[in-house]
Amino acid sequence: MGSGDVDLKRMRAARLARLSDAMAAHGLDGLILVGASNQEYAGIGQPCADAMRIHYEAVVAIVPAKGAPHVWTAWPELVMSEIPRNNVRAPIAIELDAGVDALARAVREVLPDARRIGLDELTGPMLARLPALLRGIELCDGTVATLGARLQKTADEVACIREAQRINEIAMVDVEAALKPGVRQNELSAIFFKRCFELGASSSIIDPIWSLTPKSVSCGTITANGDVGFPLASNDRFLREGDLILSDTGISWNGYHSDFGKTWICAVDPKPSPELRACYERWRELMDEVYAVLRPGATSGDLVRAAEKVEKKYKLAHYYLGHGLGVDSAEPPIVGADLGRAFDDAYVLRSGMVFVLEPVVWRDGVGGYRSEEIIHVTETGFEKLTSYGYSPFE
Repeated sequence: MGSGDVDLKRMRAARLARLSDAMAAHGLDGLILVGASNQEYAGIGQPCADAMRIHYEAVVAIVPAKGAPHVWTAWPELVMSEIPRNNVRAPIAIELDAGVDALARAVREVLPDARRIGLDELTGPMLARLPALLRGIELCDGTVATLGARLQKTADEVACIREAQRINEIAMVDVEAALKPGVRQNELSAIFFKRCFELGASSSIIDPIWSLTPKSVSCGTITANGDVGFPLASNDRFLREGDLILSDTGISWNGYHSDFGKTWICAVDPKPSPELRACYERWRELMDEVYAVLRPGATSGDLVRAAEKVEKKYKLAHYYLGHGLGVDSAEPPIVGADLGRAFDDAYVLRSGMVFVLEPVVWRDGVGGYRSEEIIHVTETGFEKLTSYGYSPFE
């Protein structure tokens, strides 16, 4: 399915149906959603990374187990058209006691017979006041429902991710062509943004990263974990001949995120040293082992063990082998983090899951190689949603 085949109305209806099924599975009569990505999933948008959200949550939603969501928002124009307009109201300040009181009244109005309601996030006043204001209602973790709904993507959702990644990759062709000695990091960001928004991107979901990566840990930024510093913030620094660049960018298209990461060399004629090429070849070997076990029914633990057959230290100290992708740039499933092997073994891959594999092969004194590959688990195996090549290593 291509981007032209995406039926946004069908996709939104399917997401609400999945939320409804997930609430039923966990005995919830409704959800109170404060988190932006969960609201996006329920069809309620807001400006990406709006500076005002530093100070307050400008959107809150109540999603009944059956029926349309109710929304309190500063941006009614970003609420999906399927939600009745009389369900969309002016924002309430849930960081203040009066706003929480108003939220409690709204819960009683929208969910008059509710006995169990899930919440995905809480402000301080919500935590302090809601239990007393909603006496008789059990307030519990709502992420069991939002996670259950979001974990497996529909064909429309996968097509949105594919289109987001297509836009990202086309823009990165221009960036890679401009990666020459004397270019500034912020110039690369400008090239990236210009092309992405020309191609129809909805928003940028991370500050573009052009991480200047040292060849040894001792020559790099001091970190709390003693490992390679990544990612490091971009600024107006000039890039020089021979700099090893770990790029990382992401945009959204209709709410769904891309994820792009490659290892490049800033040079007039970029050619990896034999030692650096060996890191890349080791990375390819690692990925082949992971691909060999990647199918429905496998576990995250199976992927980790496959990676460790080639490279025991397959990630930086603060990183992971992989993470999910959807209306968040990093969401479950989380693969090979610091949560332990039991956690990985409990996570069974199912068709419709989309995640990013991003191992790193690093040799102190040489540098290393890292690339991000978006994987969609299918009924019989998997497909790659990433198509960008591996220059200048291939």
